[in-house]
Amino acid sequence: MSRLSLRLATVAVAAAAVPALVAAPASAGGSMFFSKSSGTTVSTTWLEAGEIPGVAGNWHFGDLFVEATSRGRAQAFGAVFDVTCREDVAVPYNPGGGHGGPGFDAPPPPEEDPACVLEGIRFLNASPSQLTLNMDRKLTSATLKGQLSVSVGHGPSTAGPAVDVVLNGVGTTFSDTRRGTFTDEYGTYSYRYSFSGRDAAVAAGSRIGPMVFDDEPGERSTALMGTFRSSSRQRT
Repeated sequence: MSRLSLRLATVAVAAAAVPALVAAPASAGGSMFFSKSSGTTVSTTWLEAGEIPGVAGNWHFGDLFVEATSRGRAQAFGAVFDVTCREDVAVPYNPGGGHGGPGFDAPPPPEEDPACVLEGIRFLNASPSQLTLNMDRKLTSATLKGQLSVSVGHGPSTAGPAVDVVLNGVGTTFSDTRRGTFTDEYGTYSYRYSFSGRDAAVAAGSRIGPMVFDDEPGERSTALMGTFRSSSRQRT
């Protein structure tokens, strides 16, 4: 995924988050619900080479989105696509969709002779009690520590890898605002989401469980860090 794509994905994903709603009276017998939230957010994608204990595949395409309130308690979700590629594949790709791998845009070969095969997908998530995100006001660095829950499909958690990730801001800051309104059979919903942040580099030694970022040839990662403000309104 390119840095621009990661920026847009971060904004879109965070804008879809549903914070607590507060009811207010509305005319014509309907109801009005308001919500507001703000805090810090980081996101990262990675490509991990080689075998991981208890996991199939020799390439692993991952992404993780994290959002924290002003108190630092964070919630997160993401996924890892475990893929087996032939040894002669110079540029591995993700046949299962997802972000396709940081910076990897190689088209897949014909389906009758796939060079890479999807072995499975692991889903990542964490509640506020599991993760802590700390970020300085100038967006120079951020630390993410705690634990993730890993599951396959809709099943129970199968692993709880420790998280110890440090991000260092790079380049200039940027801002993005998204807003929209739509109507369905349940009413009219509108939202506004503003993000201010910068690209980031994953520091050496950062890890999620046994997976260490960028410590083997062919591995890559991208990251973003910043602050957000969101508001929404629903009339039913």
